[in-house]
Amino acid sequence: MWRNRERAMSGDSVRQHVHEKKRDMMSSCVERPEYADDFNFVYLSRQAGVLEVRLHTGNGDVRWNLEFQAELVSLWERVARDEDNRVVIVTGTGDTFIHLGGVVAEGENRFTPRRWKTIHGIARRLVLGHLDIEVPMIAAVNGPATIHCEQALLCDIVIAADTAFFADRVHFTRGIVPGDGIHTVLSTVFGLNRARYMALTGKQYSAEEALRMGVVNEVLDKPDLLPRAHQIARELVAKPDVALRSTRMVLTRELRRSMSDAIDVGVMAEGVGAMEYWPGGDRE
Repeated sequence: MWRNRERAMSGDSVRQHVHEKKRDMMSSCVERPEYADDFNFVYLSRQAGVLEVRLHTGNGDVRWNLEFQAELVSLWERVARDEDNRVVIVTGTGDTFIHLGGVVAEGENRFTPRRWKTIHGIARRLVLGHLDIEVPMIAAVNGPATIHCEQALLCDIVIAADTAFFADRVHFTRGIVPGDGIHTVLSTVFGLNRARYMALTGKQYSAEEALRMGVVNEVLDKPDLLPRAHQIARELVAKPDVALRSTRMVLTRELRRSMSDAIDVGVMAEGVGAMEYWPGGDRE
């Protein structure tokens, strides 16, 4: 009887070993989520629950336009629904995070109330959808972030290459009201007075300056940036799933509340300003 029990225990040990080996092999494999090919401006890869989101335009530096913005909205919604994502890393491609403007499609820059209603919805979902992701997010800022830098600053951990800097170059300095969430994010992470100065003057802060302000958590040489992001992600993903998700939600609660309160009025104000700024408005 004891011999049979020993054989059974030995069999259980073998099965456990095989299961653990299979699990380790699966966790070491890099995969692409089933929705990865649905996006033109994002490359997605996942390993052991860590989703890497690499933003790009034509596999080069991001060139921001409304098409890119709308795709990013869809991305955050898909990422949030996928429970296989346990930590998210966001980074750019090439020498910039988001710094360059893109090609404006025919009619894209003409203002109409109906068009602005569509833009209002996209702008709202862009920031609130980011905050609706329940797992920790790490921004690996690989270069200048001067267009919608809130996409990095909304992340829980922000690390940056020593070539990075932060500014808002797409709103007030171009005659547009900064009302699409950037006003709330800058005020929260940079402080109210510094955020107002940034918005009104286009002032940029280097990665080292942002580190001293507490906006950035680490500054690294660019080649070390993504490996460090993955190192942090592996430490986080080892934590229990409920704790991982609940902690993100607790830590972002006040920011989500502030954003929910401010985004609608902010985007409406931006729309009023756009009536004057865009072709089709009072400037024509």
